Amino acid sequence: MATSRRGSLRKTHKYSWVSLFVCWLIWVLNAYDREIILRLGPTISEAFDLSPDQWGAIVSLIMVSLAILAIPGSTLSDKYGGGWKRARFQVPLVIGYTALSLVSGFKAVSSNLIAFIALRIGVNLGAGWGEPVGISNTAEWWPKERRGFALGVHHTGYPVGSLLSGLAAAVVIAAFGAENWSYTLFLTFLVAVPLMLFWGRYSTKDKIDTLYESISAQGLTPPDRDPVHVRQDGGPGPIGACFRNRTISLTATTVLLTQIVYMGINVVLPAYLYNIVGLSLAESAALSVVFALTGVIGQVLWPSLSDVIGRRTTIIICGVWMAISVACFYFATTSLLVVAIQLVFGLVANAVWPIYYAAASDAAPVGAVSTANGILTTAMFIGGGIAPLLMGRLIGFSGGWTEAGGYVVCFLVLAGCALVGAFLQVFARDHMVRHDPDTSPNAPASIT
Repeated sequence: MATSRRGSLRKTHKYSWVSLFVCWLIWVLNAYDREIILRLGPTISEAFDLSPDQWGAIVSLIMVSLAILAIPGSTLSDKYGGGWKRARFQVPLVIGYTALSLVSGFKAVSSNLIAFIALRIGVNLGAGWGEPVGISNTAEWWPKERRGFALGVHHTGYPVGSLLSGLAAAVVIAAFGAENWSYTLFLTFLVAVPLMLFWGRYSTKDKIDTLYESISAQGLTPPDRDPVHVRQDGGPGPIGACFRNRTISLTATTVLLTQIVYMGINVVLPAYLYNIVGLSLAESAALSVVFALTGVIGQVLWPSLSDVIGRRTTIIICGVWMAISVACFYFATTSLLVVAIQLVFGLVANAVWPIYYAAASDAAPVGAVSTANGILTTAMFIGGGIAPLLMGRLIGFSGGWTEAGGYVVCFLVLAGCALVGAFLQVFARDHMVRHDPDTSPNAPASIT
């Protein structure tokens, strides 16, 4: 039975659950800080009188900065150490980038476009570094057989953070006026400080040792303890080894294309609701994150299913689903249709990311899990940088913010990206650990 192969959740050690909850909260903060800029797109564009091309270029610059430190930063965290050490590595990182977000919310900064952009780039440099570190840390507190489930639950934090960003933007604009939009940037630092101080104290070697012994006693596979391999003979190190891995490389390309889809929708939808459907700024901010409601469901359902049917098969199914649902935005001419299509899109919009990271973690060379995840994160953020620029250009070519034709072209282009990403997975391999309960827990894992 699938349950016997992967272990019962009821028997999961409390350390796994506590670590998952903390890493989930960190991910909520990361998502909120990243998505709030997109929710405020129409408001900021009006405040600084920005054209679609100008706003697209600004968002691209801010989002592509997420990619800069993902690979070197994740490799550095691999060298520092996994498990409890990686948890402590996160502490100054998360506090640091949320502090920059706090500063960017002060009127003296947010009223100056250049200063605001510079600080948001700083926020995303830290957030991009922190993403693969946090994902790897989540995986290191769970047995390999439950990796898809753990990363799926962890990633439900993203739609929650996205939803909170839309609600916060709507509340602030409605309560304080559009001119005080920067008040939304104060929240994450106030939560991050006590959370990360707790996480630094909670994460100890004794807890990891106890946890891994418990995992092995259940006949499951604990995460690798091996340090990152540093080659002294001129051969490829962890970065080179990961890039040479076909599954990691193909999955990274799929990630890039999927992020163009996800970020493209996030850029286009608030403007579409405001300029074409005719909603207010507050309403467009709130209604543009409806997909987060079903996103939470999808992020538990699909990654857990990937533990059973395999990562590659699940990614292909989700990619085709995403393409069809995004193309259906062509028909979204009323608020009701926008909500309905978003709910369908939401079932896969956030679900694919933990499956991608689980696939990379499964395929990663020993001791290079965070490096593999860093490569995926870099690809994702490059896609995130391409999307706003591409969306702004397509809307601009078709007549600007108030012309519906540009939005339709955007939806169809995004659907095509989703299909290509799914097709690439046909050529990938599935490296998922399939545990045999009749074998010794110390036997090597099979690679399929």
